Amino acid sequence: MRKAWTIRIVGIAVAACAMAIGALVFVSFSRGKTANASPAPDLLAALPAGAPTLVYVDLAAVRASAFYQHRPDKGPIAVPNQDYADFVRSTGFDFEKDLDRVVVASWPASGKEPKKNVVIADGRFDRAKIRDYAMRTGKLDHQQGNDVFLFPLKDRTGFNSVTFLDDHRIAIVAGPSIAPILAGHGDDSAPDPARERAARLDGAAAFAITRVPPIPDNFAPGGAASAQLASLARSVQWVTLAARPEGDDLRVSLEGECDNSTDALQLKSALELLRMFGRAGLDSQKTRQSMDPAAFAMIQTLLSTAEVTQAAERVRILLELTPDIFKLGESRKPQ
Repeated sequence: MRKAWTIRIVGIAVAACAMAIGALVFVSFSRGKTANASPAPDLLAALPAGAPTLVYVDLAAVRASAFYQHRPDKGPIAVPNQDYADFVRSTGFDFEKDLDRVVVASWPASGKEPKKNVVIADGRFDRAKIRDYAMRTGKLDHQQGNDVFLFPLKDRTGFNSVTFLDDHRIAIVAGPSIAPILAGHGDDSAPDPARERAARLDGAAAFAITRVPPIPDNFAPGGAASAQLASLARSVQWVTLAARPEGDDLRVSLEGECDNSTDALQLKSALELLRMFGRAGLDSQKTRQSMDPAAFAMIQTLLSTAEVTQAAERVRILLELTPDIFKLGESRKPQ
């Protein structure tokens, strides 16, 4: 039982680190123009209010960062999608070079209401070419004085609506209508929890903020110990992931906001305990031999250097990623 429990803890620690690495590498491959992150508020202001999930990426800031410049493969990012390749050929738009900032607001499905997504993007767009492409692959609609390009979904069951807000900004709305953009923001004095949290992230090159969906009361696989962890997880109401290039490195913060400070303190203790078991598991010779050396070194570094802090209802994990993370990707390439 002790061996099985240790393996499980190491697995949890490895999985957590892998998710963090994945998120960070994704962020590092999506940005750019100045080393200082562009402010997000003006882009957020173009979104409808009230979304429980917000995602923001300043691709210009990451592209200009020293961390991004350290990547070993300086070639273009391959996007294995024929539709996108056709879009690039027809419009000349390449997200890696021409997309500067993007923000996504998302609402889950509720009752008869389907899931809703709204995207606002800043960059360099050739309106004439995009219009020609839309007329060839979709259709043009007019909604309240706006030209709206309707692009059919792959399964042909619906559309994504695209409209220009100005020459350098577009809006993409899931569905055949841009009504969520046209409706405005309603009562500006109404609370908007996700935006309130975004306001605390000034300077972040990328962030994702989401309200945690309810965890079922019967979710407690594995007995009393996991029941206690499930109870702590149930206390987490919001999760925020943020990243910011700093010199050669990428600083990442993962924050969970609990119901109360008591649960937050217990969650911090649980995370420290998991880290302790994870580091102990990595000391096993069998673990060392079974893992990719680059992955082992990266996970060992993350477990050793991550800072876990707690302030009131918030628990935060701080990670400092160095360019060595790119060695992990290089080690996994086929020889």
